[in-house]
Amino acid sequence: MRTKPNTTFDMKLLNLNPTKRTVLAAAAVLAAGILSLLPWRLTAQHASNAPPTGAVTNLIPLKLGSSIPLAVRSAGVEWKGNTFHLVSLGAITLDLDKGDRLTAEIQGGVTMFDDVDYDISGAVFDAAGQMLGSARAQCKVRRMWAGKVEMRAQTITLDFGVSLDYARAVAFVVSISNRKVLTPDEWQK
Repeated sequence: MRTKPNTTFDMKLLNLNPTKRTVLAAAAVLAAGILSLLPWRLTAQHASNAPPTGAVTNLIPLKLGSSIPLAVRSAGVEWKGNTFHLVSLGAITLDLDKGDRLTAEIQGGVTMFDDVDYDISGAVFDAAGQMLGSARAQCKVRRMWAGKVEMRAQTITLDFGVSLDYARAVAFVVSISNRKVLTPDEWQK
């Protein structure tokens, strides 16, 4: 620690009244605190070429042109002691055409219960876990009620668009949005 000022700046600082010195000292401490956060902020951001941190854990191996079993269901709706999943996805077939367009056909079923549109989303990844593309489609569920629940088959098509990167795809994930659903007791009022 220095005991004797040796620069013009030090001399000017010593000549300030105590109130101004306190304000400058507080500003210096505040600035040092803000600056100490900057390296953390900069290192917390991912570089564009950095591998993902493992946030996607339910990846399914991708095989083009083959039916791949799925076990994806919408969130359950409780009614009269039963749980109803209005959308169930049972199988998916992904296809990459000669123009590098990736599409998927999903075979599933819907339970007629309430008028609600679910978003079905898919994403494909390469071997390093880097997402290559995504797609979304709506699955419409209709309110048809004749005193019992009715189920119907449904085909959902996802179009991922065109990318040369899709040739590197090795895994995918599919999800169903979570939506507010009314029970027959609620919508019959």
